[in-house]
Amino acid sequence: MSTMEMDPVFTAALREALVATVKETPRVRRQWRWRLGAGTFVGLTLVAGGVALASGVFSPPGAPIDTPLGGAVTATRTGSATIDIGTPPAGATDLSLTFTCLTAGTFDFPDGSSAICGAADLVRPPIYRTSSEIVPLTPGVDTVTITTSANASWTLQAMYVNQVTTPWGINANGKTYGVHNQSGTPDLIAVIINQGSTNGYVEASELNCAGGGDVTSPAEALAWDKASQNRNVSIPVYESDGVTVVGTFTVGSATGPNAQTVPLSSLSLGC
Repeated sequence: MSTMEMDPVFTAALREALVATVKETPRVRRQWRWRLGAGTFVGLTLVAGGVALASGVFSPPGAPIDTPLGGAVTATRTGSATIDIGTPPAGATDLSLTFTCLTAGTFDFPDGSSAICGAADLVRPPIYRTSSEIVPLTPGVDTVTITTSANASWTLQAMYVNQVTTPWGINANGKTYGVHNQSGTPDLIAVIINQGSTNGYVEASELNCAGGGDVTSPAEALAWDKASQNRNVSIPVYESDGVTVVGTFTVGSATGPNAQTVPLSSLSLGC
């Protein structure tokens, strides 16, 4: 049997599309903007499911719909182990994987990625040490192998699913809205703000600009980082019409007594 290659995202909020979830003080760190520029922006729920999508609270256009096929295979192991996930049923396109560490230790995956659980993680709710992801099926792949440090315990749940990606919405102004998917990034990107109480969309161009624009050299990147040490940039959050403002989304990681948040409109960024 061959081994399923999983690419775990150890943020309980993330899976296969693009949604940015903002908590009490919403922020997007700079490395996320680089991913957006590459067409694969991922943020605190940067979506393939995301916190909102996974919980069913907010399912914007462009998000995947996963229909379970058959029962789940659940295994709890101590130390390295290979789990047989069985033959995929007819119609299966992907595999839903949920991994939880039960003890402190290091957990390695076939693609070279890994996760580390410490003693502090074990006293927090399981969601903080759980990774959920949907991975495409590969012909002949019917096992998942987890390699761990000595005596590290874990649980893995696997279930075959049929995944269908929904189309983006198009508003009256002809702009697409939804989440990032295999088609790329829509004009208006779905976000969740105000501790999950408000759904809306940010302009992809404004999000990119607030993160520094299309930086083309290390020097430009360093200059932007220096200028942003004590500055965050806020951008409007709209309804799907791209006009009605329902809140703001903050881009940046500045904290401390000298940190300030300024609107994008107050900056001359040339983007």
